[in-house]
Amino acid sequence: MEIKTKIVSLAFGMGMLFCVILPAFASETVNVATVLYPPLVFEEAEPEFGKGMLRDIVTDAFAVEDISAQYDLLPMSRNVWSIVKRVQDCCLGSMEWFKRRGMEDKVEAVDIIQLNFVGFYQAKRFPEGVVFNRLEDLNRYSFGNVRGSSSQRVLDDAGLQTDLASDIRINFLKLNAGRFDFAVAFRVTGEYLIWELFPEKAPEFSFTSKPIQQMKLSVIFQKRNRPLKERFIKGLGKIARDGTYYSILKRYHMNGVVPEDVIPENLKGIVKK
Repeated sequence: MEIKTKIVSLAFGMGMLFCVILPAFASETVNVATVLYPPLVFEEAEPEFGKGMLRDIVTDAFAVEDISAQYDLLPMSRNVWSIVKRVQDCCLGSMEWFKRRGMEDKVEAVDIIQLNFVGFYQAKRFPEGVVFNRLEDLNRYSFGNVRGSSSQRVLDDAGLQTDLASDIRINFLKLNAGRFDFAVAFRVTGEYLIWELFPEKAPEFSFTSKPIQQMKLSVIFQKRNRPLKERFIKGLGKIARDGTYYSILKRYHMNGVVPEDVIPENLKGIVKK
């Protein structure tokens, strides 16, 4: 009888111990859909960077709320489908994807950054730089862009001649070969790709000082998933205030110089630099 009592007591004690230990290791998991778009999102960690500027921000914001983020890299159209059909918990991208399909009323977004699409060009092609008031002023020139890019509608509306590719790297290889006049990309993306593809030629390229389009990039949630959205907002605020958010921005921008208009309105005033 005494042995039986000791066994029961030991089992109870072990059970209580596991109840104390497990919460320290347990973590919720959130499934995030996104597109592959360097240096915003990498498939694997890149030396001297991370897994991508936006991916790092989102991962850290969830992590401080004890949520582990797992990513599925999908085509843009599949990102929209995965959220509307409730396959993924959220997606990292642009609300323009949903507006284009008339589905913006089904989701809610938390802005994490805003970036400018610019036109990269060979400096020798435009030694005096490029000045324009409207995009239509550039209709005698040719542009390279990524098929499905959120910037394409702006180019189409301006009646610009566009060469579409499936990979942003191909656009910059074509630009280097003189296949068109401008390669359209986020500034941070173009600067990274020039550094990656032909660093010795970096001084030979420039970009339009006036943006082609400014775009907010966000984490987009199903409306029914507001509790998860609120936890993400809380975590994003924490990493903005403790300096983590801005240190990530610096890591991915050329020479650590972060343009002032990169930080969206919802984070201005709380970001520690």
